[in-house]
Amino acid sequence: GTLNDAIILQILISIIVIIVMVYHLRTALLISALLPIAVLMSFIMMRYFGVDANIVALSGIAISIGTMVDLGIIMNENILRHLQETKDRAKSRLETIYEASTEVAPAILTAVSTTIVSFLPVFTLQAAEGRLFSPLAFTKTFALVAALIITISFMPVLAYQFSGKGKIKGYKNLYQRPVFRYLLNGLAVVGGFFIAVNILWWAGLFILLMGISGLIQTMFHEKVKPHKNLINMGITILV
Repeated sequence: GTLNDAIILQILISIIVIIVMVYHLRTALLISALLPIAVLMSFIMMRYFGVDANIVALSGIAISIGTMVDLGIIMNENILRHLQETKDRAKSRLETIYEASTEVAPAILTAVSTTIVSFLPVFTLQAAEGRLFSPLAFTKTFALVAALIITISFMPVLAYQFSGKGKIKGYKNLYQRPVFRYLLNGLAVVGGFFIAVNILWWAGLFILLMGISGLIQTMFHEKVKPHKNLINMGITILV
């Protein structure tokens, strides 16, 4: 496959790991949304700065994905922790999210700034070395700046919108019924097997194992509940 395919697979795998490890759907979706948006912003900046989309340039984006994910995880995990700690207090969600964001924002800014500054010598390279390594420095800087802007400027706002107390009670009550959970996880097993055989083996295997895990957790809820996170971690590592 090409490097473009590798970047797409890397993003998909990162999203799957985020959803399983964070184990909070709204937060996982927010973190996962950071990746494609930041990559898109990187390509837009490449267009305006005249950076060609060659292998070296795309490698800069590929090696930045891990750091981009870290920024979203740090911000959203801190917000989620503060919301859980202040659940029974009188403090409003807006105040809680603001405090959680300002608590980690300086550290995030410092970490990204250090990485960007460390690439400044690469921008000064001349001749063949400059033509070879400058695109990587540009694209990695673009990706980190885009992730930083999204994390600090938009993540707290989106976290406030997505962390509301409004829930679909009918769906929640429906999911608590064992019959519905058996059906949902059974469909995941069948769908995962179909995807593994006909489309993408590792994605199908992941869905298949998650479905089996859901069935086991439904059948042996009390025994498996303390080890739920460990099971999900094991499935992620296996896939």
